[in-house]
Amino acid sequence: MLANANLINGLLILLGIIVCYLFILIPILIYYAIQHMRSPQWVLLPEADWDDYLTGKCRIESDWTQSMQFEMVGLYRWQQNYILAWENLNDATYFQVTLSPYGRFHSFTTVFEEDYSLVTANDRESLIFPAPPRRFVQSFGIEQTDLLNEKHQSAIADLMKVKHLQLRENVPNFEEAYFSSLQQQHEHVRSVLFYPIRGIWWYHIRRRSRFNRPIDLQQAVLDN
Repeated sequence: MLANANLINGLLILLGIIVCYLFILIPILIYYAIQHMRSPQWVLLPEADWDDYLTGKCRIESDWTQSMQFEMVGLYRWQQNYILAWENLNDATYFQVTLSPYGRFHSFTTVFEEDYSLVTANDRESLIFPAPPRRFVQSFGIEQTDLLNEKHQSAIADLMKVKHLQLRENVPNFEEAYFSSLQQQHEHVRSVLFYPIRGIWWYHIRRRSRFNRPIDLQQAVLDN
């Protein structure tokens, strides 16, 4: 009897932890993640610190960007993350490497006329929040920069063909574009009723269901 009682108590405790995680912790994390987007505080590190990353931790990405005519924009520290950014003005595209306590993540962002943009990343977290209007986001479990870029270029071609988008000629600098995207994301999510609660679905279902799937061009035409 005592063993059964201990088992039942253990299961109840486990159930309580799961419920707290699903219905309390996740909404809190979603809420604070959105709040941090409102006024992100990051630091541009001096160029003297760049070499340790360009010739060490991010040597592969650095060599790739040089071969693809990307130019280094800066190395930033944001909370516990380090962000390396490059830009290719001819292709209106930014390439970003994020080094976080949870791993190394890559993303490409291309900006089009009329405030359209396309983001191709390789982490599920980029898919948690619903994208603002005129922003398309896709993510794949691809570590190789070349292969991720191929996915990105394919989506660019599709958008230009289906939506008749044109690359933006006057490309904003990386910081301006980055802060603008965070502000748009912040405002869009906050416009969703009960967004911390809906974040439970976004975190557990939405980001997983859309991972490794290219953007839905038919839905893109309807929604944008």
